[in-house]
Amino acid sequence: MGIDIQAIMDRVPDSTRFLTIPELDKNTLDLAREYPDVVQVTELGRSRDGRIIRCLKIGSGSRNALMFACPHPNEPIGAMTLDFLARELAENEELRREMDFTWYLIKVSDPDGIALNEGWFAGPFTIHHYLRHYYRPAFKEQVEWTFPVEYKRLKFDAPLPETQLLMKLMDQLRPDFIYPLHNLGFGGAYWYLSRPAPELYGKYAACVKRMGIPMKLGEAEVPYAKEYAPAVFQMLTVKDDYDYTETYTKGDPVEGHPFGTSSGDYAQNHGGKNVFVFVCELPYFFTAEIDDLSPSDTTRRECVIRNCRYKAQHHEDLVRMSQPVLKLLDMPDNHFKTAFDERMALGKGDLEAQIQWASSNPEFEQPATHAQKFDNLFVSRFFQATGTTLLLRACEQELGRKDERGFTDEQVAQLEQTLARCEAYLKAECDYLEENITYQVPPIRKLVTVQAECGLLTAQYVSQEIKKEEEET
Repeated sequence: MGIDIQAIMDRVPDSTRFLTIPELDKNTLDLAREYPDVVQVTELGRSRDGRIIRCLKIGSGSRNALMFACPHPNEPIGAMTLDFLARELAENEELRREMDFTWYLIKVSDPDGIALNEGWFAGPFTIHHYLRHYYRPAFKEQVEWTFPVEYKRLKFDAPLPETQLLMKLMDQLRPDFIYPLHNLGFGGAYWYLSRPAPELYGKYAACVKRMGIPMKLGEAEVPYAKEYAPAVFQMLTVKDDYDYTETYTKGDPVEGHPFGTSSGDYAQNHGGKNVFVFVCELPYFFTAEIDDLSPSDTTRRECVIRNCRYKAQHHEDLVRMSQPVLKLLDMPDNHFKTAFDERMALGKGDLEAQIQWASSNPEFEQPATHAQKFDNLFVSRFFQATGTTLLLRACEQELGRKDERGFTDEQVAQLEQTLARCEAYLKAECDYLEENITYQVPPIRKLVTVQAECGLLTAQYVSQEIKKEEEET
């Protein structure tokens, strides 16, 4: 008859905030003490700043499943999901037996980055509060995008210490199911799979519909994403990005690319024989337009071009605001500045590719759907605003240690002036969004339910797939 996954989802607890690292660690250690015969906790290693990264091992199935959360530190939904699943797996012997996995769970892959996001974890969950306390590292400092890769002229082999821990675990376990838990700031639900699995697509859609969360049916996360079904895509790799850049720009795909490939790409070469990698992306904020497929009054090409024009103007504004203080911010441990620099360097090349992509495809002459229009004109503005935040917080960090840095009164005044301008600019960006869209904030419980349910459905599918292959051989 099979495990009743829906009954499991009914046990997801309510939560009004995201848990901090100490709270997650306490739950991990408490669970191991409660279920010593089922749960083991190991210290995989430490982050760059010396924080412990722990891994839960649950059960003793004949195959391995690896799930790790917060590969991007502004994405704590996954930590809450694994906090729930860890207890469910420890307590639910029937679930462990049916799936036949030994489960390895890492609640926080980037604890240093998480610590820089905790300012918004307790709410209020508004666009401004989230963006004001946001942090996402530069690609070269992301656990997710520093896996080794060699493709054409691109070669990267400088994984972060945290990334090395994941690589070592994948190499040792050779897992058959890998679930990096991601989420996004604004938009709708969507999924990435390492290979097609049509049996699952309808189940994913039914899950988010039941939770009242729309699917992302506008523009894909990147232009080169290959769609399996509405809001279901093939796993992204750095190779896809390379080929897209090479095709649609005159630029060098290697230049300004000091980072590697994704965990999913690495996993496909370092998992089990038929490793299945799965990602479920979920938003903190969404609107009804996210999945509205009715035609708008504007062509898709015009929407993309208007989006690019706004990005170009935003880029110029940030250049102007940052110029007076760039040298004052140039410290190796100012990760906000590192991320800001990369954002500015990548911006213009991305715009060139996007405009060429839209201009060279006849399909962009058709009316944009309301979802595509909304993605281009509003969701894009939301993500652009994060660049303002990075500059703002870079200034804030250096002002916090002005005496240690030995700044002159004039230098302090420059930093304070730039900080004030960034605050005003960010508020104006957020006010525009607040005035022009009506957004909803899904309860954390619903977000955890979707990630947990989709993850278990996919793990169940992989388990049954393996059993079938074994029976046939």
